[in-house]
Amino acid sequence: MSPAHDPFASTETYYADYRPGYGDSAVAYLATRFALDDASQVLDLGCGAGQITVPLAAHAGRVVGMDPNEKMLHEAKARATRTGRTNIEWVVGSDAELDSLDGRFALTTMGRSFHWMAQEETLERLHAMIEPGSGLAIVGDDEWFTRGTKDWQDAVYELAAEYLELPERTGPIEYDDPWDELVGEFCFSDVETVTFAFEREWTVEEIVGYVFSLSYCSPATFGTDRAAFESELRDLFDPDETVTQDAVTTVIAGRKPGY
Repeated sequence: MSPAHDPFASTETYYADYRPGYGDSAVAYLATRFALDDASQVLDLGCGAGQITVPLAAHAGRVVGMDPNEKMLHEAKARATRTGRTNIEWVVGSDAELDSLDGRFALTTMGRSFHWMAQEETLERLHAMIEPGSGLAIVGDDEWFTRGTKDWQDAVYELAAEYLELPERTGPIEYDDPWDELVGEFCFSDVETVTFAFEREWTVEEIVGYVFSLSYCSPATFGTDRAAFESELRDLFDPDETVTQDAVTTVIAGRKPGY
């Protein structure tokens, strides 16, 4: 994906500040299942602003965060600096440029980014780069803008739809081609799907920032209507109160057979 056609252009600061992380439980599960330690090398492909990369760095010797968006990597570096993580290497590149990386990995992770990749080709390349006995994980969470079921989520979507042509609001859906089956097809064994459920609170500031972090609601997509939309969005909520989301983080993880 070339920078000129990056759907996340203009979202970078919002993505970094308002896209929530995947939670400590998901990271701890990955670190335990794949026995990460100071000798482990980890790849986070499509790392974005480092929501997985930086927490994983606390459990590994070296982590590579790779993303085609240089501004997003700038935000990821800032996140690492704030947390004191110095064992991360940031690489500009996409799933099509995996051959530029050296070494084998004890774990490769992909977050929401997997949706944008050439999935079968990427899994085939990654299988060759992962150490025998080590693993691959796809980490995801609920995208409430199009799939949430609460009244406040409906209201946010309906307002944005007055300004933009949006993906259909579907509520929770099942994929026709589940990613766990796809991972299993590419010679990863012991594939399992683990979920971590929790309640997440949102302030109006976080809701505004989250909406602007979405590729189809980026500040650039609103153009000159951005200020008007933001004003109307803020008016939907009491600035001193929070709303809740029933959140779920899902980890699909498999192991490359070997010693």
